[in-house]
Amino acid sequence: MPTDAQVSATISAATKDKLDRFTEQLGLKKNFVVEQALLFFMESRRELPDEAFIPTRLVLDDDRFDELVERLEAAAAPTDRMVELMRG
Repeated sequence: MPTDAQVSATISAATKDKLDRFTEQLGLKKNFVVEQALLFFMESRRELPDEAFIPTRLVLDDDRFDELVERLEAAAAPTDRMVELMRG
């Protein structure tokens, strides 16, 4: 019985180009990178709560976008403790 199986998936041309460049630069096989990425993704989905995954796209209407921009521009400077936390 074979130990390997083949899967098929459609991805964007941009993602394929990134994969091609990434594997070529690091001298890796695409099969290895894809399998490792899938395993990492599935394990993280198993271990982390759904709230930990931020959508890759956020859609706002014009009013909400303007409100978000105002809040970001009016944000207070980070506290010393916050800076320390972010620096690790």
